[in-house]
Amino acid sequence: MSKQLNKSLTVSPFFLFFLIHSTQTGVGLLNFQSKIIKGAEQDAWISVLLVGVSIHFIIWLLYFLLKKSNNGDIMSLHQQIFGRWLGNLLNIFFYGYMLLIVASIIRSYLSVLITWVFPYSPIWFLSLTMIFVISYLVVGGFRVITGICFWRMLIPSLLLLTAYFPLQYAYWTNLLPVFNHHLSDYFVSAKESIFMYSGPEFLLIYFPFIKNNQNSQKWAHISQVYTTILYLVVTIISFVYFSHGQLGHVTWPTLMMSKIIRFPFIERFEYIFIFLWLLVILPPSCMALWGAIRVLKESFKFKPKYSLWISIIIVHFMVINVKSKVDVEEVGTVMNIVTSSFLYIYLPILFVFYLILQTFKKAKSGKI
Repeated sequence: MSKQLNKSLTVSPFFLFFLIHSTQTGVGLLNFQSKIIKGAEQDAWISVLLVGVSIHFIIWLLYFLLKKSNNGDIMSLHQQIFGRWLGNLLNIFFYGYMLLIVASIIRSYLSVLITWVFPYSPIWFLSLTMIFVISYLVVGGFRVITGICFWRMLIPSLLLLTAYFPLQYAYWTNLLPVFNHHLSDYFVSAKESIFMYSGPEFLLIYFPFIKNNQNSQKWAHISQVYTTILYLVVTIISFVYFSHGQLGHVTWPTLMMSKIIRFPFIERFEYIFIFLWLLVILPPSCMALWGAIRVLKESFKFKPKYSLWISIIIVHFMVINVKSKVDVEEVGTVMNIVTSSFLYIYLPILFVFYLILQTFKKAKSGKI
């Protein structure tokens, strides 16, 4: 049975709606269209929908495992199933996964900043600035991060309101013909869609911080429905605004669509869009860094301040060593593979191992 922390450290279950959605929408929302179009082309929206639906199974799997964990997190679950030494080794890999998420988000956003706003600014300076902001929020604890998730949710949702501008130039025939691709094409688009849906796996860290966490699953599923709808709408708008050939060569389609937005008092709306997007990437970055610190604290009893310094030094080193646009794309490819493997391979394997362990325990107790 999972552990429930003191109420002063926890948040209400409905905040799961904001926590999961906010960690799922980040830099990937700016450029995922140009990646998924490579597979099923105009039918790629089907893959986006199917991957969104499949995440509901991942959420169910997460809740099943967390409810069986002694402390309600993946660190105790690893030790519970594999023992202390092997369990802590797996916790180290999970720690590395958290740091990879932070570094990839920061570097992807810096790529946008350097290209559009600060072409001559050194990466190390921008990286330190970003890490300072993220670390400042992480020091505030989980409830502060939850507050950031709550307030920043507005920005991606505003995409639905600004859809009026690109829809004025929409060619709905871009979506035709429908269902005219092979199954392998849908799989390619689905594979490229997985990373943008990453975020529910943070439940493995903050589950004990949710009040009445045993009965909070509905909010996770509601959040996933909302995220799927948002990605689906943005995908369709992008497909009817850009041609297939254009999407294959546009690096940030969502940003390009924001360039056509004009107001009497704002000439270059895309600059406001870019700086506001900093608020969008903060929740997943903060959550991943906070999760990494908690892994070290729960597994090896590290003090949070030492864990924070170790983590941000590693993240900064990772960010500054990704220098070119090609390197950024390679990091994105690696993260997509790692996330896909974790969600669709490792978690089911963990589920199977737990069932096997329970079977052996029941058999042993029956013999006794």
